[in-house]
Amino acid sequence: MPWKYDPGEWRKKHKWNKDEAGFHWEGQEEIGKCPTSITRDSELAEELLNKGIGYPDAESPEAIYNIHQGVVYRAEVTLPGVSFHGFPEKEQKRRRVPTAVLLQLAHKAQNDGTFHLFKDWMRAHLPEGWKAIASRFRQTGLT
Repeated sequence: MPWKYDPGEWRKKHKWNKDEAGFHWEGQEEIGKCPTSITRDSELAEELLNKGIGYPDAESPEAIYNIHQGVVYRAEVTLPGVSFHGFPEKEQKRRRVPTAVLLQLAHKAQNDGTFHLFKDWMRAHLPEGWKAIASRFRQTGLT
């Protein structure tokens, strides 16, 4: 099913004027910020969404994960069964990316030649996730 990307024009939460993914503190919350190259290119955003990994793996997933230039993104439902809005992912105490999804993302990074960027992002922003998958890549010499 092709998903629609919801750019969230009425929401400024995940946007900034930098062409890099990152995080910014807003009050007590750290917010993922998308690079302008994604927020200004709805075709790219929709492609990332539709080529991503739905979780749980169902007809209508709760979240869709993908990578772009080594950065892990999570998209959440904005209109059930229709659209999602994405942002850079970072571990939080009660929310981690499922290990099975991280392994699939790591393989995508290997295939598109951005594994070193993916590894850097994982170590910096998803360290527990990296610990969960790193041993599987040591034998290939990629860690």
